[in-house]
Amino acid sequence: MDNNPQLLTSALAVVAGVGGQALARQLKLPAILPLLLIGVVLGPSAMGIIDPQTLGSGLRVLVGFAVAIILFEGGLSLKPSAFRRAGPTIRNLVTVGALITWAGCSGLAYLLFPQIGLGLAVLFGSLVIVTGPTVIQPLLNSVRPRQRIGDVLRGEAILIDPVGALLAVLVFEYLTETETSGAGHVFWAFGKRLGLGIVLGAGGAGLLYELLRRPALLARDLRNLAVVAASIGLFALSELILSESGVLTVTLAGFLLGLFHPPGLEEIEEFKSQLTTMMVSIVFVLLSANLDLAGLFGLGWQGFALVLGIILIVRPITVFICTIGTELTTPEKLFLSWIAPRGIVAAAVSSLFALILTNHGDPNGGVILSLTFAVIAGTVIVQAPTARWVGKVLGVLEGSSNGILFVGANRVSRGMARALDRAGYRVQLVDTSSFQVAEARKMGLNAVQANAIDPIEIGRLDLHGIGHVITATPSDSINRIALQVYGDQFGPHNVRTIKMDNSPADASNSGEPVFMNGGEITWEYLNHAFNEGQEVATLEVDHELPIGELGEWIEGAKGLLAFSDAGDLKMLDGAERLEIGDRLFFLAPPSTEG
Repeated sequence: MDNNPQLLTSALAVVAGVGGQALARQLKLPAILPLLLIGVVLGPSAMGIIDPQTLGSGLRVLVGFAVAIILFEGGLSLKPSAFRRAGPTIRNLVTVGALITWAGCSGLAYLLFPQIGLGLAVLFGSLVIVTGPTVIQPLLNSVRPRQRIGDVLRGEAILIDPVGALLAVLVFEYLTETETSGAGHVFWAFGKRLGLGIVLGAGGAGLLYELLRRPALLARDLRNLAVVAASIGLFALSELILSESGVLTVTLAGFLLGLFHPPGLEEIEEFKSQLTTMMVSIVFVLLSANLDLAGLFGLGWQGFALVLGIILIVRPITVFICTIGTELTTPEKLFLSWIAPRGIVAAAVSSLFALILTNHGDPNGGVILSLTFAVIAGTVIVQAPTARWVGKVLGVLEGSSNGILFVGANRVSRGMARALDRAGYRVQLVDTSSFQVAEARKMGLNAVQANAIDPIEIGRLDLHGIGHVITATPSDSINRIALQVYGDQFGPHNVRTIKMDNSPADASNSGEPVFMNGGEITWEYLNHAFNEGQEVATLEVDHELPIGELGEWIEGAKGLLAFSDAGDLKMLDGAERLEIGDRLFFLAPPSTEG
């Protein structure tokens, strides 16, 4: 058998990366932690099976492309609605907050490791500004804090990546070039990178939008690949014109494309998300394997003090200053102070700079790399397992998950979801039809184009606050499959389907009810009613009443569902009683007032 170290390293990085992702899902942890451990164990510092140095300059190219895809996907997923809900806080965190974090981390590094000098301490501070969506999103999915807290953390993670990377580039250029070129030249070069990123990012997003909305120019099956090619191409073009400008270019291009919202964007987001997961897995294993384990442990107690100082001192100061005058409560600010794990961009940029510094003969390049990885590992290890407990103690996690996921975005689902949404309840509609999703969005509803019975696509849904599922497609077989799929996730007592005229008997393996309203109201009946102009009305119940007698109390009313005074959902399967204080949703003519 031929000894091919490049082949062995590349193949094992792929296998180990996917394995690390699978392990993270099982443990409900950010994938960066098992990927870091796997890379270190398989790398030259331990078992020596994976050796990134065999890839030569190809490692730097691979890291660059991975960062391009990650940041483009991050910009694509940052929605304007998140800015409307938490815009000022996000803006403060990625501007003033970035400067405070930079100064605080730099000061701590210089105080604890004076041997690296002030210049490299400032460089380290710029490297650990970033958090990153690849570490924040898994935490949010697991912990499920209040939506506005999640919006702040998600928005900060996406926007801070290019800010931190560009700031790190500025510091690095200042340290390496100021002696020969002067400080003025360095700041001028930074301004040019900023301008180039804006021009290429906006131009690239505009070109992609035109291609995606014109089927004659770009076939549907090539859309996903075209977007990937565009993100890599924009990054490479920007880098070729002016080095280290690509991060801003791709992030801005992704954000603007999401803002333009071309046809089929949801499908593109799903594909990009999967590709991002793959790229993160491979690259982080390689970067972790490239880490000098002896150097990491050689940091001693000062390394622990540095990580704790960043977590317990720098981050809280940053958050409380940046949230002055906002509507966030003190417990919410404390929770934001606790969550700031570092991610792939910090690892990628620090690895690149360490390599360049080492090649220039600076022995402290490896120290900077070890410090950065210590912060990455330390913040994830400390914050990931404790985030839910901290959120629970502070009382900032979502309360009762009484929101409803509607499988299907047709007229029946939209009619019920609109009434619930107007009453302040969380609703989410999922449908494979772009037309039905578009119609739901016109009504202001939260709708996503996806296959709601595909486990992979289910994992991509934002189900914050969702505790119940109603399957309402015009296909009884799809509804039955969805009942089983979501019954496993939410519990069979929290899922129902709307009976079809041709549906078989109400029965399930668990013995739980299957149909809403005990099957008294069919999908066809509701569809006809909504076509005739009937609406879903709501009122507060002021006396106890068996649900079967509702029609005697309100002539022609058909009860759909109700919420108790405590916020618990009642599916009105036929035997329940309406209690005083219940919020009833019922089908009635448009003239009925609630």
